[in-house]
Amino acid sequence: MPQIVPFIEPTDDRLQTLRLVVDPTLIPRFYPILQAGFFVKVRTGESVGQLLRGQWGLSEDYVRERISTIFLDGKPLDDVDSATVREGSTLALSSAMPGLVGATMRRKGFYASFRGSITYKEEAQHPPEKDGFFRVKLFNLLMEELGTLLLGKGIYVPSSEIREFLANQSDLFFAGCREIVLDGQSMEVSPLRETGWSERREWVQLTVCASQ
Repeated sequence: MPQIVPFIEPTDDRLQTLRLVVDPTLIPRFYPILQAGFFVKVRTGESVGQLLRGQWGLSEDYVRERISTIFLDGKPLDDVDSATVREGSTLALSSAMPGLVGATMRRKGFYASFRGSITYKEEAQHPPEKDGFFRVKLFNLLMEELGTLLLGKGIYVPSSEIREFLANQSDLFFAGCREIVLDGQSMEVSPLRETGWSERREWVQLTVCASQ
């Protein structure tokens, strides 16, 4: 299990960029990163709804029908347009979860009123709009549906997690890496596998695309 790292803005002087073009069958290998949590750079100070629809380009129907459960800073959220994305927050997104717990946590569901005080309530003070970072976690079907989108845009992961991830990959994974670009320069598979490059900075901006 990757270590949970407290929020520290991944500024350019502490950041490396890694772009991978991989065989499409390898995309699910990145799902543990998506579930454990990663950072994205967005316009903070806007609502969760503005983030999902405007910044990520998701349709109103998708947000309403596919993103059944949302947790903001550990609390279930019903109205995406009433809650603000704040720098350093954690946003967890899931499609429908089974059982009574899933039904209770579902947005605006029949059992939502049972949650009581744990439901997210917006703070009175509204933060200013600015470029910032916050943590995202994706679960079940959304790892495939939204994960591919966000990996293609680029996510921010601590270098230590990248090293652990690569150390656990098989020969088949590295054979499926069609293109590797580190800090704008093409790289061979062997240095990627050895992971020494990832010790130079604390953060990696990871972009993953499926080969055609």
